[in-house]
Amino acid sequence: MELTTAKNYLLLTERIGKKPMLRTRFTAQAYFVLAALFDLVDQRILDIGETISIKDDQEFAKLPDYLSVFKSELTDEIKEGHDLQTQLAIITSWDIANQLYDGLGAGLLADQLVEKKSVKNNLDTHVIYLPKDAARKQVQDYLRNQIDGAKISQDAVSLVLILSELDALKWVFTDKEELANLTAAFQQKVAGDAFYAKEKALAKVAQDVITKKKFWYDSWLS
Repeated sequence: MELTTAKNYLLLTERIGKKPMLRTRFTAQAYFVLAALFDLVDQRILDIGETISIKDDQEFAKLPDYLSVFKSELTDEIKEGHDLQTQLAIITSWDIANQLYDGLGAGLLADQLVEKKSVKNNLDTHVIYLPKDAARKQVQDYLRNQIDGAKISQDAVSLVLILSELDALKWVFTDKEELANLTAAFQQKVAGDAFYAKEKALAKVAQDVITKKKFWYDSWLS
């Protein structure tokens, strides 16, 4: 079981500036968890309908330990019979995001795609998995080749969709002409694709969930 979308999202997204992206930035974290959710849908472990459901109980039970909180919370949501928007509140969980980050980060470190760093801000010291330049370029090239190729993989569709929702493709492909050509090619490939339509609808609900949670945080902190 490979969380390809989530791994590639981490490799493209994680930075150390004023704040580590996937340790402290709420929106970046939430889309990171959404990327992992998309991976499980891509692999037919979960299913998207009017709600999220478990499609393959055996594979779901075998998910790695770093998804234990995710598994527990999603199982509770399904048992309670909650609607899709309520279920998707799990993507805003700090515990899920951090557990996922540590699990994937350790694997990427073993593959020598990231460097382990300690970063201190005014609140805490964070362990960060900082992607190497070559690893970032590898993901950029992968997306470029997938979009330009004869057939695009589902994990590439999921990643482009998430980056589009974040208006972040312009940071991945900085040449404006190339970005325009790749965007047009991608839209042509996914036009009429039922899988893309399902994930696009899920991403729209996720965006609403994230926005409402951000407003709640702003209200609570003000």
